Amino acid sequence: MVTKAVIRQVIRNGLLLDPEQRSVEPTDLLIDGDSILEAGPPGLDAPDDATVIDATDRLLMPGLVNAHTHGHTSLGKGSGDKWSLELLLNAAPWLNANQTHETRYLAARLNAVELILKGCTSAYDMFFEAPSPSMDGIATAARPYAEVGVRVVMAPMMADTSLYQTIPGLLDSLPEPHRSNAEKAQFAPWQNHIDGCRALLQDWPVDRGLVRPALGPTIPHHYSDDFVRACRDLAQEYDVGIQMHLAESKVQAVAGLKLYGKTLTSHLDELGLLGPKFSGAHCIWLDEDDVKRFSDCGASVAHNPGSIYVWGMVSHRHVRC
Repeated sequence: MVTKAVIRQVIRNGLLLDPEQRSVEPTDLLIDGDSILEAGPPGLDAPDDATVIDATDRLLMPGLVNAHTHGHTSLGKGSGDKWSLELLLNAAPWLNANQTHETRYLAARLNAVELILKGCTSAYDMFFEAPSPSMDGIATAARPYAEVGVRVVMAPMMADTSLYQTIPGLLDSLPEPHRSNAEKAQFAPWQNHIDGCRALLQDWPVDRGLVRPALGPTIPHHYSDDFVRACRDLAQEYDVGIQMHLAESKVQAVAGLKLYGKTLTSHLDELGLLGPKFSGAHCIWLDEDDVKRFSDCGASVAHNPGSIYVWGMVSHRHVRC
């Protein structure tokens, strides 16, 4: 029988954060394997075989959580950071399409390494694979997170309606040949996405202790109401979370009012999607009633205000939500 060696470490002279007191104190930490055995003042006794890590001028704190990320986009970062959201979505095929298993793995590994370097030890990754999520695709994207040591929830992004069909009047405003090209942009039927996700949830291909599944219907008006209900029911059946982009841009907010006669949040609430296992990403254009709906349902917000940047300008008026 092979016994796995226990790694003992002592971190010396770090500044331990006390969030309640909003203060820091010089502290040593004694670590045995994956457990913190003791925290004490500098000079803490430690075994002779313990590896010493000098944390002078370093902050000691629990790992941060990135509540909304896209591992598949890491290879294209910085390519469109000054675009509006809709321009970014229009360019998404150019930025992230045609990934192989190799590039999918590299993108996720780069994302995992960047998370660690910035102090994040866990994340919620809305992962995209065309035409729909697959067992091999999820396994390939999940493996580097486990290798690097980042705990992650992976939510396959899905939609059954293209960008050009979701914005009222957009297709009609396009001149030819752009209109014909946009009309060719079609997504897989929602039943295909649900069937694929059901297979994933039944036979999740990676260790759930490190990588847990969720569902990621991408943007409210990018899928049909039947798709929303199917996601809701599937998430309840397998007790998993749902994350989606919500009220991320002014275009989304206006489109929701035109399509449904109410805010996107109100529409989702009527479809029974909001609840303790729901998290909305960005959530910039919420009104007071929307915020109350989140509170009443126990839903969460991953607030990413960067999505309101348009050509380098930001409206602080909406950050208050």
